[in-house]
Amino acid sequence: MNALKARIWLDGKRDKLVATLPVIVFFIVLLWVVTLGFGSDYLLVVSPFTTLFETRLAKYNPPTQYARFVLVSAFVLLAARVAVSGIVACVLVNLCVPFFLVFMRSSQLNPRRYFPYTMLFCWLELRPYAIIDTFWTQAAVLATCCGLLSAALLVTGVARHRADGPTEQLHVLVRRLADDLDRAAGRPDGALAGELLALRSDFARLAYTAREDSCAPARVSDLLDMFATLAQRTAYLSGSSDWEGRHEEQHRRALAELAGLTRRMDVALRLKSAEACEALLPEVSALLAKTPIPEDRFRIFFQSYLNLVSLILRTAADPHQRPWRLTPRGLARVTLFRKRPSLDSFEMRFAVRCGAVLAVSCTTNLLFPVEKLYWFALHAFLLLQPFPEETVRRMRTRMIGTVIGCLFVHALALLDLGYAGITVLGMVLVAPLYASTPGSVTSAFFATAYAVTMASVSIDDSYATGMRLASLVLAIVTVSVVNRLVCPSSDRRLFVANLRQMFDMIGRFWELVRATLVTRVDTVVSSETLLHFQMVHGQAARFVDSLGEKDERDPEIAELARYRAAAERALFCLWELMCELEQLELIVRLHEVRPEEQATFGRIIELAEANCDPRRFGTGIEDARELVARLSEPDLRYVLGQYVERAGELRTAIDDARGALVEKPSYAEQVRH
Repeated sequence: MNALKARIWLDGKRDKLVATLPVIVFFIVLLWVVTLGFGSDYLLVVSPFTTLFETRLAKYNPPTQYARFVLVSAFVLLAARVAVSGIVACVLVNLCVPFFLVFMRSSQLNPRRYFPYTMLFCWLELRPYAIIDTFWTQAAVLATCCGLLSAALLVTGVARHRADGPTEQLHVLVRRLADDLDRAAGRPDGALAGELLALRSDFARLAYTAREDSCAPARVSDLLDMFATLAQRTAYLSGSSDWEGRHEEQHRRALAELAGLTRRMDVALRLKSAEACEALLPEVSALLAKTPIPEDRFRIFFQSYLNLVSLILRTAADPHQRPWRLTPRGLARVTLFRKRPSLDSFEMRFAVRCGAVLAVSCTTNLLFPVEKLYWFALHAFLLLQPFPEETVRRMRTRMIGTVIGCLFVHALALLDLGYAGITVLGMVLVAPLYASTPGSVTSAFFATAYAVTMASVSIDDSYATGMRLASLVLAIVTVSVVNRLVCPSSDRRLFVANLRQMFDMIGRFWELVRATLVTRVDTVVSSETLLHFQMVHGQAARFVDSLGEKDERDPEIAELARYRAAAERALFCLWELMCELEQLELIVRLHEVRPEEQATFGRIIELAEANCDPRRFGTGIEDARELVARLSEPDLRYVLGQYVERAGELRTAIDDARGALVEKPSYAEQVRH
């Protein structure tokens, strides 16, 4: 048994090493290109560009991505040059640049997106006098690195058909959607609702990643967005079992028809045939016209599903159809959903902490021209992580790995390998470094072994190991103090921020409904905002699910654990409210609000917007019911009625939790935590 376990372990390590070979080869090639072309003084930029290659290797890279490599590299080079020009400039630039590289690029859903370019910015500052004296040579080095990076990604992208990856994942999920509709048309079991919600999350994650990371062709991203909305509308059925009543047989027939239509649509899209897509449009129109469905919830789902299928087919059938492009106003709306320039937002708080760490460490490096002191800034940057728990874990693993790595280098010093031997050993150490898990003891060991071994070419290895350990201790102290005192964060604070952000997004979705009432709003706007809501909701739900696993000796966690049932109910109500709003926006877009009733509908919007704050949410229920009753369109009345009822349930959940779900911890509480 032990032999079998050892073999499995060795097979896993071998597979990991083979999978990492392109990254290892890229690092070695880039290292020698820079060394032979410009000299060893410019090798610090090799690691950031290797990280960029590693993060983009498994993704489709559009033409704009290659331009971004050049433009952002030029920006960070200029920023680093200004930063090393003086102490005041160093502090100010290191406080400001993370706003662009961390706040604008990262999110709580994709927190490490900031890493490669911010790493490049920090690494360029590590040798301040070199960048001052040889700025244009450094610019030529970056241009060479960008060129080699682009060429390597182009070759690997073509060889591995990266452009087809998101499309294949899309078709897998579409077939799952058709299968789930078939299950619902048969004898649905208790697991179906969970499967529909899981499918919705998978679609949303794929679409969100494709948009945020630009890792799919524009037309494929459009399809991902639309299918994510389609999955959301299907999961809408799981919010209530009312539709399973006396019209069950009719519902089953309709679901079977939708399943068959979805499969045929998948085939047409896979064939990339405009004719096949156009041939399905009459079938969609016929289903919309001939299928009378009396039950409100199912009728709304059925019609909204077919309307979106029609949009998908028309988009795919038109060879001249432009990919969705956000107007400036639409882009502003989507940006407001995703980014909040407030210290309450996760992105801003982490950007401030990152800026503080860089300002302290890089200014220290600039003030004291001590050999290898730049390892302090290097360690500090690598230790600081978006989430506090990960930062603490990395402090532990990096200290252990660094100590072992220093002992390893001391042992090697006895062999007196010489320059050639040390260089060969350094190349050997690169392979396990990139094959190991980032942040692990193994990774820290090989990083230390590589760095100190290569440094021992020019300085005494005892000094190198001593400076490596001293700079790590200084980095741990600095990061610990910043995490504790500067915009401190915790799991509870992030959960409360997520919940408050969802209330805020509901309020802004009402603004979208208002805009749709009077003007044309791009479909992509509602799709993008819905995706972001789903991702924030998913993160909050995972935290609530993990409450039983967390250490409840932490008073913040223990308080939330006592109100877990209320938190689960609040999250369900928030998801249902956004479902109703998405359906409502579609109904308004289809012009089902009569002109003579627009004033009444406008008062409903005003009442809803006035009560989107968590402290007031769910108040004014009776006034809302009275206004809704005046509307004549049944679908409109049903959706708004459901919204009103869910708002009341959400108010009850918040009150039951005595404010623990929505009240932000104070600064003093965060520092004590």
